[in-house]
This record gives sequence, structure tokens and C-alpha cells, in this order.
Amino acid sequence: MKAKFKQPFPERQIRAHFTEEFIRVYQAYNEPIALSAVENQNFSLAPKYNNKRMTWIKPSWCWMAYRCGYSYKGYHQSHVLAIDLDRKMFDEVILKSAVLASQQSINTEAESKRNEKENATLSDVIIQWDPERDVALNKLEYRSIQIGIRGNVARRFIEGELIRKITDVTEQFQNAFGFINNGKIEEANKLLPLEIEYPVVDDEIQKKLLIS
Repeated sequence: MKAKFKQPFPERQIRAHFTEEFIRVYQAYNEPIALSAVENQNFSLAPKYNNKRMTWIKPSWCWMAYRCGYSYKGYHQSHVLAIDLDRKMFDEVILKSAVLASQQSINTEAESKRNEKENATLSDVIIQWDPERDVALNKLEYRSIQIGIRGNVARRFIEGELIRKITDVTEQFQNAFGFINNGKIEEANKLLPLEIEYPVVDDEIQKKLLIS
């Protein structure tokens, strides 16, 4: 009888690189926005930054690599930023107000029009669970959390209130891509930061976000 493979993580679990002070998330931008964000340690002065759109932050290094093609997907994702969010802000501002994408549409413009008619209140934080990827971008059986922020939470993020540090880590991603292209998966894996389960102690938040 063939043994059943046991996946290493629950289906839905927040995994991230974090310390007692911060939790790291990733985003990819074009060069002008990325350079401005690193220089000013916020996005408020970034040229042509669209603050009307929902912006997505990703704790998973590999999912960021998948999303931006290791920074080679296109001009608008040519620079990868590691954004260290204040942990207290992440817990109290982001997780507490988060709802699943299945509970709310993420079409901001349509929602705004409908809201005016219905007097409804929308969450500023939307959660999606997408299949996790390995360093070679293969789809895995368990999922990675993607966090969409908008409205007042996005404003606080853009202005740097939620952020402790912004670092350009494009070179790290490109070096890993070089190893992968040469079949050196083990060397690529060594470049990855340690990402472990992020503790969500609030049972209501776990239940609301379907955390396994």
C-alpha cells in the first residue's frame, strides 16, 4: 500500500519572516516608485503612485517571486521591496479588520457606488488564500496569504505609519533566479529568508480568516 504524502503545513497558515518588532511583507514596483520608497521610507512621495487602487502585500518570498517573475515579469514589477511592518500595527490594524475576499468584492470603484446607495461599510483589508509556490515556482498543496489594503489602512501604509523599514531586495531575487536557471535549486533555497508560522492568538480572527 502506497503511503499517503503528508504536506508540511496546514492548508491555510500565515508564514512569514518576523521578529518581535516587525513582520516582513513584499511588493514589486517600477524603478521610480521603488527608489522613492527606499529613499523616503514611505510611498507618499513616489512618482505616479496610484493611491486609489487596492495594494497587495505578500508575506511569502516565493509567492512574490511567482507574482513578479523574479523581477523580470515587466517594467512595473522590476524592483522587489521588503517592507517591514510594525507587528502591533499588523495585528491591530490589518488582521483585526480583515475579511475574506469571498465576503466582499475587491472592485473598489463598483463597491464605492454601491456603498453610497446602500450605506454599507466595507473593510479596508481583504484576504485571499492562493496556492503557495516553491523556489522554482511550482504550485504547492498548501496556501499563502495575500493581503489587500485600501482606504484608511492603505493611506496609513503609504504614509509610512505602519512601516518600520523598506529595503530593495531585487538583487536577492535575481541571484536566486540565476541559480534556478542553472539547475542549482539548493543554492537558490539558501537565499530564502526563514519563514515560519506567524502566531495569531485571537481565536475569532483565526475563525474569520479560515486559518487552519
